Amino acid sequence: MMQRETTGTFGQKAANIQNLVDLVNSSDISSIKSSLSAIVRVINDPRSTVKELKEVILLDPPLAAKVLKTANSAYYSRSFTRVFTDIEQAIIWMGSEIIKELALGQKVCEVFDRDEKIETYSRRSLWKHSIAVAMMAKMIYRKEFGMKGENAYVAGLLHDIGIIAEDQFLPKDFKTILRLSADQNVDMCSAELQILGYDHTEVGEAILASWGLPGELTTTIGSHHNPLESRPEYSIIAAALYTSDLICQERGFSFGAVPESDKQAFRQCLDIIDVKPYALDLIFKEMTAEIAKMEDRGLI
Repeated sequence: MMQRETTGTFGQKAANIQNLVDLVNSSDISSIKSSLSAIVRVINDPRSTVKELKEVILLDPPLAAKVLKTANSAYYSRSFTRVFTDIEQAIIWMGSEIIKELALGQKVCEVFDRDEKIETYSRRSLWKHSIAVAMMAKMIYRKEFGMKGENAYVAGLLHDIGIIAEDQFLPKDFKTILRLSADQNVDMCSAELQILGYDHTEVGEAILASWGLPGELTTTIGSHHNPLESRPEYSIIAAALYTSDLICQERGFSFGAVPESDKQAFRQCLDIIDVKPYALDLIFKEMTAEIAKMEDRGLI
């Protein structure tokens, strides 16, 4: 398991991470904060209603437009004669679970908005990777535990937000990190530690903590490359996220970085979530098919 060794003092590292968080929170990225926090709040409240979800969506006109457009697409409407003009009708027709995931995806997608390629990395491929990880983590929860896996889905979408922060606000260092990773064939976290003294998991955790997201999400994202160091109460979601991330990186949903390859940690995570390799293969196959359908219909 990779150890986090820093090149400076702990205080200096914390200050550098906080500076990066401040840059994020004074940028366009922070515009998604209120909508994202509201959606996560609705997701985590079992007493939430269709009306509450509708109110959250209506506060964000671009999101409301996306919901109506998707509800009226052939993929969901299943009829060319029915036209939805009301958000509440769309929620009832599509189902609140689909709407929640659509809303989350739309807001998080705004963070990845401009597609840029640097070396073998691109934001577009990172976004597709994030969707794949989110869907796979959710499917593990649903198929193996009979649970909705909503926070696993959120964690998958947001787990690499620290990479976006480095990409946008530390462009020179970020290019150096990518080159170092490629030249030395080391994973991104190891390259980040050499160049910055911290990695994107720590940045992501700090950003989401500053947005007031639940500890289950912030802690899990902060340990998504060190899942065995996660807090015991978050061990299952941490293991599901790590497993999904590693499988997606290795099987075609990479974003151009050298993937981490800690087989011992991977096996231990499989033990924690009690998923057999053949079951994982079936989940990955189903996730891949679902993403292909969404791409065919222009939904991602």
